[in-house]
Amino acid sequence: MANKQAEPKTVIVPVSMLNDMRDANTLLRRRLDAMQQLVATHIAQGLASRQGERWNAARNLTQALDEADCNIDQQIDGWLEENGWDPRSAYKTPTSLTPHTDPWASKPDITADVPEPVRRVIVERLADMLLDRQDDWHAEQARRFTFALKAEGADLTGAIEKRITSLTLGPDPSEPPF
Repeated sequence: MANKQAEPKTVIVPVSMLNDMRDANTLLRRRLDAMQQLVATHIAQGLASRQGERWNAARNLTQALDEADCNIDQQIDGWLEENGWDPRSAYKTPTSLTPHTDPWASKPDITADVPEPVRRVIVERLADMLLDRQDDWHAEQARRFTFALKAEGADLTGAIEKRITSLTLGPDPSEPPF
């Protein structure tokens, strides 16, 4: 004998119940978005604080959320960009967390500790000085200053090269305008 499969029964759900479920779903989505935004802001502020324990806790929370498939990196990066931070540099280890026991060890990279607006101004001025062909003294001072910063752990050479390229060749046409 062949087993008969029961046909699924059609369930009629009242419209009022569907509306209530839609409203409940909308409310839950709003609450989830608000919670994600609050957590992202808290993490971003921790990364931007550059205080050792707070920075480390924010970084660990970000990694734990990523592992739990609760990725809010875009919201974190958005907050950092709005407040003048380079999102990539915010995740780099602050110098306060880097051990300094070996006097001959190379200096830790403190480029991320320099606020983005300050970094941008320094890079613009040094690039202008390096391109100034009327006075070699300015170019020499710019080189000395750049290498002194690099010796202390603030390497701006890549940013200076990029700025000089932008000044001499213009913006890269392959980059999107937005």
